[in-house]
Amino acid sequence: MTQTLYTLPELPHKHDIIPIHASDISSFLTCRRRWDWTSPSRNNLTRKVQLYGVNPNLWFGTGIHYALERFYSPILRRDPVEVFSTWFAMQWEGGFIPVGEDEHLQLEQSYDLEPVALDNGWQVRGLRDLLPSPDEEEWLGYRTLGIGMMEFYKDYSEREDDFEVIAAESNFSIPLGFRSVDIREESPNFGQSLEVHLRGKRDAILYYPDRKDPNKQYGIHDYKTKSIIDDNWKESLANDPQATTYIVASIKEAEQYGLPWTNIQDVLFTALRKVHPKPPTITTRGFPSLNRNDESCTAPMFMDTVVNMGLEDWYHNDLKAQGYYEYLLENGDKTFIEREPATRNPHQIKVAFDELVMVAKEMVDPMVNTYKHPSGSFTCTKCSFRAPCLAKDDGSDWKEMLVQGYELNRDR
Repeated sequence: MTQTLYTLPELPHKHDIIPIHASDISSFLTCRRRWDWTSPSRNNLTRKVQLYGVNPNLWFGTGIHYALERFYSPILRRDPVEVFSTWFAMQWEGGFIPVGEDEHLQLEQSYDLEPVALDNGWQVRGLRDLLPSPDEEEWLGYRTLGIGMMEFYKDYSEREDDFEVIAAESNFSIPLGFRSVDIREESPNFGQSLEVHLRGKRDAILYYPDRKDPNKQYGIHDYKTKSIIDDNWKESLANDPQATTYIVASIKEAEQYGLPWTNIQDVLFTALRKVHPKPPTITTRGFPSLNRNDESCTAPMFMDTVVNMGLEDWYHNDLKAQGYYEYLLENGDKTFIEREPATRNPHQIKVAFDELVMVAKEMVDPMVNTYKHPSGSFTCTKCSFRAPCLAKDDGSDWKEMLVQGYELNRDR
């Protein structure tokens, strides 16, 4: 039975409540200095694209999310290959964005901070005009990669999807049960006591028609693009804060607005490896590569190459080649996509909500201390604010670095 499609409640305006963004909680717990510079409730800064470019991994992931959002939209159900191709063209080349359903979203995703307003839409510049020194071949490679991934995903979803999407990608805003004074100087409610809300965006609410247990019939879907999908990632989901926050927020939202998913207990993570099926690379020795990390061929592709190149004798006498073929057979779709659920029981959900409230109370405290949290992790060494952070500690003019290299993040 097809479930009802749900229109989610309209969010209160950001100045009518005090928003605590789910992403800001992560930033606050990781490094308070970064949080202070990036949070929309603090300085709300982002690096200037014209000087620093963009993070290709984050940018590419945004495009895949956009294509899958349209693919899974219960109303639109667009071809993800077509959507990604259109998204890439607008991102790379720029162009005209007409007034309509996608106007806000496309403007939000555009990196042009000065789009030209026209009578019936907007004219925006693409990354090829905004980036300081773009490598066109590299960027067009992302187009090929995204199209290949979406072509594979279409076939994969037809085989593997055992759910119905009843609410596509959406924002949530749920009260945390306390109020605080608005200290945002630009807010019309500056100095007023407002409800504090947890805010964020999830990819989709799912309904599983074949699940008999009523407590397990609804779930959440989240997609990730990853270079490597390994056991470390799977193990991390047991305590993944994003999964926990999605579940808590969705339950509270359902309770507040009378929606049916008050018993959600799991998030289905779909991890898409940033590769697509293609024939094996031929090494300088004239044989197909057996590199499990770099190659992305299927078992049929590998064997077709062996046969077409007349390498059957090589294959039958090479145990590594045979082992690699068995690996491809066993891995199947997992070479490209893996799905893993992250489950939380009712006690975990209650504890998580209590902790979210505690963290939020610290974040809205006007006297909260902000300080760096240095580490040798990738998050710290590749932080987009690393230069002014180091400058603040060595006595350099870090404030001028922020003025010259960063700008307000209009997306938030």
